[in-house]
Amino acid sequence: MKKRKNISHLIPLLILFWIFNSCNKEKYFGGPDSYTDDFESYLTIDSLLDGNNVRWSFFQQTLSSNHAEIDTQIVHSGNQSIRFNGILSSETVSKSSIVKQKMAFYEGETVEIEMWFYIQGTDDLEWLFLFDLEENSAIGAGPGMRLAMVSNQLRVEHKYNNPDIVQKPGNEINVPRNEWFKIKFETLLSQKEKGSVKVWQNDTLIIEQYNWVTLPSDFLYFQQGTKGMYTNIEFGITANSTEHDVILYLDDVTVKVKP
Repeated sequence: MKKRKNISHLIPLLILFWIFNSCNKEKYFGGPDSYTDDFESYLTIDSLLDGNNVRWSFFQQTLSSNHAEIDTQIVHSGNQSIRFNGILSSETVSKSSIVKQKMAFYEGETVEIEMWFYIQGTDDLEWLFLFDLEENSAIGAGPGMRLAMVSNQLRVEHKYNNPDIVQKPGNEINVPRNEWFKIKFETLLSQKEKGSVKVWQNDTLIIEQYNWVTLPSDFLYFQQGTKGMYTNIEFGITANSTEHDVILYLDDVTVKVKP
């Protein structure tokens, strides 16, 4: 008689598979899908954090010399902005940024994010990252999309297996320095080639990509445990891979899902 295989050890995995694929993920991974901040209501830099993810969740500063502070001299609107200082480093990626986590942006939604930046100085800042939209994953760095400066021009870089989206040759627009500029980032979220990405710089459309994968999927040994959604937004010097110190200001952030 043929011996039956014992599959009892697979039951927990089958239950998890059923939960993730048969039920609405919003029920299990809820969170806000909108947030705004003009940085006017804070008395100290630490008051941006409340410990409950209602306001910002944490500052990311990979080097002891990096810091963020409230600034009242260089502002886009009102009386205050946030100033980020990030020093150059050859040993680790230099970060000085602010993160809001436990948000919820799902497949099929169109996320729209507006932000104002001011980059001080005229140094060549290759691979300076300004903004991340990402997900926490069980294995590997949080996969997502990022805005990067390369040759003083913005591009979209992916933290998963997808090529960069660059500006059309001959129509590139440089990032201004020592003045405020607005970035609008819009993406239709999809784990298949049904998504899209658009980026405006000062109301000029500089990047437009359709039929694109905009959400991460599980990828063995690189990223695992993805939920097919984004949960984190990060602004500031999210990575400074340049050979120069960076001083960057942030103001008037708006994040929402388009109806």
